[in-house]
Amino acid sequence: MLTRSELGRRLAVATMSSGVIWIAGTLATFLVGVILARRLGPEGYGIYGTAVAVATLLAVPAQLGLPLLATREVSAARARNRADDAAALAWWFAAMVAAASVLIGIALRLAIEVLPLAPALMQPLATAAILLPALALSSLTTGLLRGQERVVTSQLLDVLVRPLAFAALLLAGSQPLGIPAALGAQTLAAAAIALIGFTLFWRRIPLLARRAAPRVRAWTAAALPMMLMEAMRTLEGNYGVLVTSYAASTADAGLLRVAMACSVAVSVPISLQNIVVAPFLAGAHAADEPHRLARIVAGSTVFMTVSVGAATLAIAIAGQWALPFAFGTAFAGAYWPLLVLSCNQLLIAMFGPGVILLSMTGHERVVARAFTASVAAAVVAGVLLVPWFGAVGVAASALVATLVRGGMLNRFARRTLGIEPSLLGAAGLFGVVSMRSRHLRAPPLGRGPDLR
Repeated sequence: MLTRSELGRRLAVATMSSGVIWIAGTLATFLVGVILARRLGPEGYGIYGTAVAVATLLAVPAQLGLPLLATREVSAARARNRADDAAALAWWFAAMVAAASVLIGIALRLAIEVLPLAPALMQPLATAAILLPALALSSLTTGLLRGQERVVTSQLLDVLVRPLAFAALLLAGSQPLGIPAALGAQTLAAAAIALIGFTLFWRRIPLLARRAAPRVRAWTAAALPMMLMEAMRTLEGNYGVLVTSYAASTADAGLLRVAMACSVAVSVPISLQNIVVAPFLAGAHAADEPHRLARIVAGSTVFMTVSVGAATLAIAIAGQWALPFAFGTAFAGAYWPLLVLSCNQLLIAMFGPGVILLSMTGHERVVARAFTASVAAAVVAGVLLVPWFGAVGVAASALVATLVRGGMLNRFARRTLGIEPSLLGAAGLFGVVSMRSRHLRAPPLGRGPDLR
């Protein structure tokens, strides 16, 4: 069992180390966005974004909900000293993700031939079918590494090395840059990360532990709601580009794509905390330590709110001149969608890590239902708003998703776990702790300290 000081130290080290990596990775991702935007232009970048959105959405069913489940189950296996369970899980999960990716990729290629698609989209979507398995397998490897509490290593590969490799391939490519070539470079970078990640994972597994039988039924029961949750999460991150491209124009989709790419910088603290605290939450729940669970959640909420609030303020002040400077004057219209998306990230931070808390404590079905309801509400809002407000309307629809999902998850967490993940809950927890500490330190009234 971890002491409070040891828990704080490990969380602080993981957060700070991953934070440095995320900052560097965000800069690398920003560099990739600048390269693509300047070389492809608003319309070309919109087509590229549409193809990537399709590949990213299809990668979710290809993952079968296994990356997040891998983090939880490998972490639990570590707590039980069952390396054989982790080994069986890794083999089975990798085989299932690879098979599902190939089948869905083939289905996408067939759909391209049948559906009445715009000619400009057909070749990029065909290339996206090859990108799909690379994305799915690289996501699985990061989940496996996080389960081993190798949070920094997993983030180094996924957040920093992959965009740097992508940027290097783009810069080394031919001029002018084509959309299929950009998608091909992304595929190579993702495939390399998947290979490196699997290699690092297996180096921690003893040879004698690699022949355990898989627990297919139990894993399937947990994976299906997680797959639905990830599908809704991915749809939430990509429906805006698809709706804008269809209902407005590919140029508006390009503006939204730039706004979404820049909002990634604002969401870094949220992504960072979700990744860092996931194995700690799973371990605390497996060890039946509710007080440690509550402290982890409260600290995460405070960190996210303060960090995202500062980033949102920076966007509001500097965004109007920074966007044209970085991407060109054609992308100046991305400021307002970016500001709305940044405010949405702040709202997510204030609601707290309810998604990862409930996922790591065995309530993945509740999370899946909340994501389904919230994304459905957001899509409806986006379809209604985009004809009137374009990219800004789609960005505003994200607020609807956050309000619906945050309210549902936090209510369930209060009733079931006795934990309020939001900023109000964190303030209450830390306020109680502070009051107790002052009470314990203060001498009784009318007496000085006992010097005996």
